[in-house]
Amino acid sequence: MRRPGLLVLAAVMLGLTPDPALAQQRDDLLTLDLYLEWERVSDPQISPDGRQIVYTRRWVDKLNDRWKSFLWIMNADGERNRYLADGSSARWSPDGSRIAFLREGDSEVTQIFVRWMDAEGATTQITRVEKSPSDVEWSPDGEHLAFLMSVPERETWKIALPPKPQGATWTPDPKIVTRLNYRRDRVGFTDDGYRHVFVVPASGGTARQLTDGSWNHNDPSWTSDGKEILFSSLREEDAEHQWRESEVYAVDTESGTIRQLTTRHGPDGGPVVSPNGELVAYTGYDWTDDTFIATKIYVMRLDGSNMREISADLDRRPRNLQWAPDNSGVYFYADDEGTSNVYFASVRGEVRQVTEGSQRLQLSSMTDDLEAVGTLTSAHEPGDVVAFNLRRPEIRQLTDVNGDVLSGRRLGEVEEIWYTSVDGFRIQGWIIKPPDFDAAKQYPLILSIHGGPHGMYGVGFNFAWQNHAANDLGLRERLRQCHQERLSRRGLR
Repeated sequence: MRRPGLLVLAAVMLGLTPDPALAQQRDDLLTLDLYLEWERVSDPQISPDGRQIVYTRRWVDKLNDRWKSFLWIMNADGERNRYLADGSSARWSPDGSRIAFLREGDSEVTQIFVRWMDAEGATTQITRVEKSPSDVEWSPDGEHLAFLMSVPERETWKIALPPKPQGATWTPDPKIVTRLNYRRDRVGFTDDGYRHVFVVPASGGTARQLTDGSWNHNDPSWTSDGKEILFSSLREEDAEHQWRESEVYAVDTESGTIRQLTTRHGPDGGPVVSPNGELVAYTGYDWTDDTFIATKIYVMRLDGSNMREISADLDRRPRNLQWAPDNSGVYFYADDEGTSNVYFASVRGEVRQVTEGSQRLQLSSMTDDLEAVGTLTSAHEPGDVVAFNLRRPEIRQLTDVNGDVLSGRRLGEVEEIWYTSVDGFRIQGWIIKPPDFDAAKQYPLILSIHGGPHGMYGVGFNFAWQNHAANDLGLRERLRQCHQERLSRRGLR
């Protein structure tokens, strides 16, 4: 039995400061200050005609200590790569004439904007809402946009506190928490509302709320006729106390009538409607109290009938389902033993791997001609935008956003290892060696452990670990000094 992605080894030891003089002697290594020059790309979207790609590009705002996001656009062959607009999360309209995207609006709250992709490039702020929208989706006719937004829910439980004396500077009032899920990793306290489905005219106007109640709603997806929007939720009393439960629903965009499509005991979500409007693909699994289980792919009719699994014996989590233009199945990407590649699951229940390689490839979008775009990273390649045809998956790298940062910098060799642990489990890991690695010498070591299968280390580029390995020269000298200092303190020197 194998357990992928459980540990990473890097040739460095934490808690020690390299000698600055030694660090300055090596300008061919990856130094920590270069991270302030680092850029990230994400979410490439190819136009419906396959001619252009818009993507999000982020870099560090050094003055304000934060990442900033901008939209860039290029031809499908990577030519004319250029800045387009401030913002992120661009989505092409069905006819390719416009893009919808997110950026800060007049009120310093993120809003939805639409930009015409002609020579004029007129841009309109579509929403003026109080909370930040997300998950923007065009209607099939290009007339409306669906999105998710948190709607505050007033807390009725009050605590009477003594009044503050005039001019007092007390600490903030206590936060009243009555919900089970009230904070998240890397976010902190979540807001006091619930996510709901909205629609707004693509030309701008008043956003109209389609769902209600004390429930979160996720994964909006239009039906092909534009009459309904599918989403996942659990619209039941005490829903947050029902662990690993969710269902797929549909809401009528005119009347707001909601119907439930799934009833299985277990989580169901991420619905995507087939181009012909007959089938819905989604992910889920039968309920279990196991700490981890890989989700499966299912299809059902639009009325919720004839539900069946189509992911066969695939025991990896499928991500970002996208229907084939001929309705024959769905493309997706999945992680496996430190790598990520694209797969296809047919409606007949056959799964095949589309791309191969020691890489982390994420599929983002595709055209009716099966031209696809995504991001790719490998051991010595930071993430960049790539393109390929799903019939002939020869991957073409289109950007090189960190080539200037890495120019002249030598990286450590990355070696994959496997070993047998208790109960015969095979454990996978990677050793990152110093750029000047000499097998005859001894080096300091840091062991970074990750207990899968909930998460996975992998073959993607990791700035921190490469930087750790590049610090070996200074660390060895510092270790020697520390050792001498310890001997001196003990009177052994």
